Amino acid sequence: MGRWDKEIKEAASILAESTFAIASSGAGVSAESGIPTFRDPGGVWDKLDPAEVGTTSGLMNTLQTKSHILLPFFLDFLDIFERAEPNPGHYALASLEKKGILKCVITQNVDNLHQESGTMNLIEVHGNFFRMSCLSCRNKHTVNRKSFIREVRNGINALDKFDVDSFLSIAESCEQCSRITRPDVVMFGESVQELPAAFQAAEKSDVMLVLGTSGVVYPAAYFPVKAKETGAKIILINPNENPFPGMTDVYIPMKTGEAMPAILEHIP
Repeated sequence: MGRWDKEIKEAASILAESTFAIASSGAGVSAESGIPTFRDPGGVWDKLDPAEVGTTSGLMNTLQTKSHILLPFFLDFLDIFERAEPNPGHYALASLEKKGILKCVITQNVDNLHQESGTMNLIEVHGNFFRMSCLSCRNKHTVNRKSFIREVRNGINALDKFDVDSFLSIAESCEQCSRITRPDVVMFGESVQELPAAFQAAEKSDVMLVLGTSGVVYPAAYFPVKAKETGAKIILINPNENPFPGMTDVYIPMKTGEAMPAILEHIP
């Protein structure tokens, strides 16, 4: 018997009896695939000032004035995203969806790993780095994560200098109008994506899995609150803390990649 077997079996029983279970995933799920979080100690915001690079205009200004700082970080960032692969937690969620138990995943993550693991019904409130949005006609198209990263890296390595104009010269072109595109991710000051759909799913759910989130990023931190208000049971999986202690029905202090496969084993 493992230390958390009781909680795992209870979570499995709740999910097996559910009619509309959903999941809300945060940065901790991606961290298990080697992608650093933004807010945790040692994360992205410990290395870069969010006030400087967290907005589109700030990023462009930093690129123009402090490219010597930004370029090494950016190349390292590309390497991390290229090496990342879906982890057992991602695959367990996709399996739950295939069983018809999990109806959708609401995620704050922008790395495309939920899609690559096979999850079909996904609400990406912070967007996706590998979906490109045209700055002119707003058309969106997806790119292959690893191929795109290789193309960007090769383009950067071929540049004589790293500044705004040079960087824009290697930007992905729109399939519709051939103008410049950018990753379809939410920067500071921009509207969260698919928020009505996320809240609608939370309100409809009878079970919500809350995975790898600190509970400090809003409006995503409201999803479990809304689900609980409408009667859902909350299963929270986080090895570090329970950010919603007053509303959690089952708390499993494990990594998602360890807990979710164990839960799946107890579901017929």
